[in-house]
Order: sequence, then C-alpha cells, then structure tokens
Amino acid sequence: MIISILLLLVLLLVTTWVGLYALVKQQGRILLRLDELEQTAKGPEPVTEKATEPEPEGLEAGSEFPQFEFSNLSGDTVSRADFHGKRVLLVHWNFQCGFCDLIAPELAALLPSLEQANVALVLLAYGDVPANQKGAAEHKLNCPILLMNDAPPPEPFARRGTPVAYLLDEQGRTDAPFASGADQVLSLAQAIVDEHAARSQSEALQSKAPAPAGQKATRHRVKLPGFLVRREVGLGDVVKGVTSSIGIKPCVGCERRAAVLNRWLSFSGGMAEELKAGMNAPLFELPDLTGRMVSLKSYRGRRVLLVFTDPQCGPCDELAPHLVQLHQQHANNGLSLIMVGRGDADENRRKAEQHRFPFPMVIQSKWKVSQQYGTFATPVAFLVGEDGVLAQDAAVGTDPILTLAHLGHTEGGAK
Repeated sequence: MIISILLLLVLLLVTTWVGLYALVKQQGRILLRLDELEQTAKGPEPVTEKATEPEPEGLEAGSEFPQFEFSNLSGDTVSRADFHGKRVLLVHWNFQCGFCDLIAPELAALLPSLEQANVALVLLAYGDVPANQKGAAEHKLNCPILLMNDAPPPEPFARRGTPVAYLLDEQGRTDAPFASGADQVLSLAQAIVDEHAARSQSEALQSKAPAPAGQKATRHRVKLPGFLVRREVGLGDVVKGVTSSIGIKPCVGCERRAAVLNRWLSFSGGMAEELKAGMNAPLFELPDLTGRMVSLKSYRGRRVLLVFTDPQCGPCDELAPHLVQLHQQHANNGLSLIMVGRGDADENRRKAEQHRFPFPMVIQSKWKVSQQYGTFATPVAFLVGEDGVLAQDAAVGTDPILTLAHLGHTEGGAK
C-alpha cells in the first residue's frame, strides 16, 4: 500500500504544487525551506518543479492567452478583456461530460473562496442556453458561463477534451501550467484557494493577529478517482513520502510542518473503486425505453453481459450490430445482455430503433451507475456471473467486448 501511494503521489505533487508554490517552494528544496512560510507572505509566482514525467502540453507559464469573445447565458457578449485586473480560472467545459459532472459540485463549493482570492471561475461551454442553465442551477455553479456554440474554442483548447483549464493572471497571461483532466482541474482550483488561505495565515502569524474571517487554513479535501487514492492521505504525508523516496533527509520540525499541511489539504477517493474479477457487481434498478423497471438482481442465475454506451459514442455504433447478432445467437444458452445508456432518452430510443435492439436498454441518470462501476468509458462491458460476481475484468472497446462476450457464452456452453 505504501509503495503504491508513493508512486502515485509523485504524479499528484506535480499538479498540486502548481497552486501551492507559496507553501512548498523555495528553489526546489521543499521541506528544508518550509520555515519560509511562517516568516514571509509572498505573492503568487509561476513555479517550475522538476518532475519524473514531462509537464502536460500547453501554453508555457507567462504566455499570453489568446483573446476570445463569446455570449453568456443572458446573451451579452463577454471577452477576455472584461476580466482585466482579475485572475481567471478558465475551464473548457461541457455539462454532458461525465468528468465535468463529477467535479461540478466541488467547483461550486470553492466559488466563494475563489472570489476571496480575486479569481473568477469562467466556463467556456458547449451546448445551448437551456441545457447550461439547467446544469448551472443543478450544481449551483453561479459563475460566468460563455457559450462557444458553433464557434471554434480558443486555440489552447482546440482538439482538447473536457474538462481542461488554464489559470490566467490579471493581464491575461498563463499563471500556471496547463491542467488536463478532472483531477488536475479540481486540484488547481483547490490549490488556488489553499495558497490564498496559507498566505493569509502566514500574514496572521507575522502580525500575531488572527486570520481574517473565512481565511482560516481549514482542511480541504480533493476527491480523486478511487483507483488513484484508496484512502484519505494528507498533503504533509504526501510531501514526506515523496521526498524520503528521492533521498531528501527529514529536517528538524518536519513532523510539525507535515501536520500543518495535512490540516490544510488531503486527498480522498471520489469514485467507486475500480471493479475487478471476483468482486460483486453493483446492483441497480433502472427504467428501460418503455418505462418498465429492469433490475440486475432479477437476472441472478444467468450470466449477464452488461454494456455501457452513449448515443454520441461512435465506437458504440460500431459495436451495436455485433451485440444484436450476439443476442440472437446466445439468448437461449444462459447469456443475457443489458445495455446501459445515458443522456437523453429520445436519443437513446432512436439508437435502439436504428439498430433494432432485441435486448433491454436502460437509461441511467447522468453517470450514476457508471460511477458505481468505476468507469466513464464507453463502450465498456462487464461479464456478471450467475452468482452476481464479475467473471472477468472490464472490457473497453469493440474487440475486447466481443472477446468477453465469447468467453461468456463459451463458459455457459461448457456447463
């Protein structure tokens, strides 16, 4: 457990230290210089840390972010220049993206603290006004949402997925390395808040006065996928473990400093643990396209090929006719098939009619069941045995899914 955490946390520190440079920087000597935190309160500066892996591709810190101009949800035109004098956490966003949906509540919770740090959270989003209004209201994301509609995204976001982000300074220059993926975007936002709280705490220590209201270095938790973080771990323990693993000897007061960092920030699993063969398949009961409730538990005694799809997924369309043929060939030999879709019911109904699905297709709410199964991939499949236990690890993609299905009906025929 300790070895796996150490290997993981080398990667976590690269992203976490982006915003926490006021806490853990001083010419790359992390623990040996943490005393500076209690003696000085420096403004944010870009930091380049040496890492075992290359930094994510993107604009270098200090580069000017291209000008942009889009409409907000009220129809008003908003440009990058409108945020001059304020730092901006600019996020490439889509409310239909499972990873965006996963971190939306966390970003909403950080909004007041970001505002206190003079940072505006701005979402460059896809979709129409009603869909984005609905998503913003559901997650209480009361921040500027600019719709790109048919216009291309700014070049740094071109050919990128969602969510990805840049932190811009008051002049519109990149103030931190590119944050790619839900965990890095959330870590960057959390790091901005913690850096501001730490600076206020340091100023309070200098003056021997209490920190301003709302600026206490309270403990914050960053949720990450369960396959990355098995248990809660504090930032101080992360620093200690990684620096020890690379040969930096602990100095006097390291335990005290680690305890302080642990109180500020910790990491915990934000998704279900990755499911493996031999684990119980999470049960669910969902409506199919006719409104009939389908329960996985009712299939006990039969093997079930559980396939997760999305109506906007191209590989899912490629897989569909193979699943129809599979059902026709093996429906009577103990192998059942259930397709779990997400998104708009009408879109899923059109797909089902287009491919003439003869098996149940149920609709999950957002990514709720996918999250229980520890994956947002599509298409992805799980083979559930007669006893409700996963017979094999998950299969992702057309060929692996068909191989898994072949294994399912072969085992059934052998019994």
